[in-house]
Amino acid sequence: MTDESVGWTDRTVQKIRRLLPERQIIIRTEGETSYLRLSTALQVGAITVWVAVAGWVGFTTVGFQNQQEMIAEKVDAISRSRQAYRKLLDQVSDYQLSIVGITRDLKETEAHLRGLFSQNEELKQDLSSTEVALRSSEEERNRIASARKQMNDQLELFGSELRQITGKNNALEAHIGTLRQHLAVVEAEKAEIAAERAALDDRLWSLHNELEASNAKVALLDSNVRALKTDLRTVILERSAVAVDNDTLRAQVVDLESTLETERDSHRRDLREISDRTHGQIAQVEDVIRRTGLKLDKVVPLRKEEATGKGGPFQELAPDMNLSEEDDALRVELEHRLQRWSQVVDFYASLPLAKPVTNYYITSYFGRRKDPINGRYSMHNGLDMAGPYKERVTATAPGVVSFAGRRTAYGRVIDIDHGHGLVTRYGHLAKIKVKVGQHVDLGTTIALLGSSGRSTGPHVHYEVRYNDKPINPSKFMKAGTHVQQQAENAE
Repeated sequence: MTDESVGWTDRTVQKIRRLLPERQIIIRTEGETSYLRLSTALQVGAITVWVAVAGWVGFTTVGFQNQQEMIAEKVDAISRSRQAYRKLLDQVSDYQLSIVGITRDLKETEAHLRGLFSQNEELKQDLSSTEVALRSSEEERNRIASARKQMNDQLELFGSELRQITGKNNALEAHIGTLRQHLAVVEAEKAEIAAERAALDDRLWSLHNELEASNAKVALLDSNVRALKTDLRTVILERSAVAVDNDTLRAQVVDLESTLETERDSHRRDLREISDRTHGQIAQVEDVIRRTGLKLDKVVPLRKEEATGKGGPFQELAPDMNLSEEDDALRVELEHRLQRWSQVVDFYASLPLAKPVTNYYITSYFGRRKDPINGRYSMHNGLDMAGPYKERVTATAPGVVSFAGRRTAYGRVIDIDHGHGLVTRYGHLAKIKVKVGQHVDLGTTIALLGSSGRSTGPHVHYEVRYNDKPINPSKFMKAGTHVQQQAENAE
């Protein structure tokens, strides 16, 4: 190390000493004077700690802001997820609408199939009438063929007669003319029959084409009918299976109803047992509270069972949710007892039933006594419990330290707030081991027994106060002994 660096260090130290010279704080307590020395090093250390705390506060502030930004991003992500969920609900609604449209189309197809069935019946009737007409045409054609055959026979007969009777030409001319006229008529009838036959052939071909189309439709309808029959058989089989399943489920429901009734009976017995046990425990706790000298109806008043205002929409219970009057009364009774149990246990947990010291003997009881200093009668608000010097003093119930310091008459004293207006006070202590605001449990060492303040010897002055009024601590200690004996007997 160089002389220059050593000189710089000395100058720095001297500047710090000029800025932070040694200081002394004078403390005067009950006529006693004491000094608190604040050296330069201690002041530097305090400033360093303050700077470190300020830096830590700045760092935590930045971290908190970063965490807030992350939370905002997560909130945005949740909003996007909700929007996606709403879109999914819209898609589900569209699918439902499409299913409704398909169902409507199926109904229209069914109506169309029924129309085709009716058309098929009409076509069958048309075919029947057409077959009758064709049979009539066949009979007419057979009749014409027979007449033609008869005419040919007659012509042959006429020819033979002409060959035999050549001399009778004049007489037969008239007869031949008649025959020719008759033949012309027959030819005209033949032409008409041919035209009618052509028309019938066209009609028959049209009917044949219609019959083919109808047969195709009938085949399609037959395939549809077969498919429908198959589906019908499947539905019948499924319905049979469902009927079997329903029978099984009905049997299971009957069994479950029987089991449910058994469980309800068991549940009622359990509720009754719990209610009776709760009632007994409430009575035991209330007895302990009474033993402390506190008035039960004031420290733990009964709650109103019902409020004055009632209302709301009517919503009928499902059949399996209807409760009998007995079940409803039992439920209401159990609810009231559980509420009462919660109420008294909450207060019971704050009762100071323990003893503040283990090795002790009582030198002064609660109430009227002669003052140990001046010999005059006065009111003593607690118990004086003498014991070995610096014997451990423990908290008699869970609570929060509301005062820890010195008071003129009590010396070193501790007040513990147990809630519900209950406060315990421990005076004339040799040393205090707790701080104001500290939570203590039952049995926590809070101080050492001493003789500070207005005292004639080592002891602890123990008070129990309710709403800032003193109560005899002996009753609380006797109630605690009673609880301990009950616990031992139960074991």
